[in-house]
Amino acid sequence: MRPVLVIEHTEGDGPGHFGEWLAACGRPVTLVRVHAGEPVPARPDGHAGLCVLGGPMGANDLYLDHVRAELGLIRAALDARVPTIGHCLGGQLLAKALGATVGRSPVPEIGWHAIEVEDTPAARRWFGDARTPVLMQWHRDAFELPRGAVPLAGNASCPRQAFEWDGVHLGLQGHPEADRAKVEHWLAKHAGRPRSPDSPPTVQPPAAIVAGLDAHLAPMRALAFRLYDAWGAGLGD
Repeated sequence: MRPVLVIEHTEGDGPGHFGEWLAACGRPVTLVRVHAGEPVPARPDGHAGLCVLGGPMGANDLYLDHVRAELGLIRAALDARVPTIGHCLGGQLLAKALGATVGRSPVPEIGWHAIEVEDTPAARRWFGDARTPVLMQWHRDAFELPRGAVPLAGNASCPRQAFEWDGVHLGLQGHPEADRAKVEHWLAKHAGRPRSPDSPPTVQPPAAIVAGLDAHLAPMRALAFRLYDAWGAGLGD
């Protein structure tokens, strides 16, 4: 099988459940570690799919060479109809490549938050019977819906949580790929940073995020595999 191209932005912030799913499928991976200075390919040639992970930079940070390169790579994948999936920053880059606006989210989300899945055939194809699944969220920016995209999910804090484009591409605002190691890595990176007293309830304290691991991680992993199975149907050989 042809490999899937995965763009990783920061050390320790790898593909998580997505990588686990690829391994279970026997699908090889080409991992581009932007944080290690590895160049972003101009095109996805030779790859069955493209996955862009999250990161601390923004989709509008065009002063970063790799952000401009990733937008070009995504556009090339769209033109070639190479299935593309974006998680958080990756979803924002996918939306921006499709001409949508990316900016500050109405309310930041950090921690475990439910999304509301649309009651449509398209949403059911991706999410199955899940109606209000809980995902790990870690974002202050958000995407608008690209013109021609199919909305799949949202919530009061962030109206656009997921969209489909051209039947094979999936943009996600949340982090269904986040496994326990990844969440713990994020918490360790942010340890010691004081929580602002005026933080909204959607920014959960570390203790609440840790407490939610046992309750939310297993069902989120199951949902992630459901999403990835639907996305993987477009990969071919």
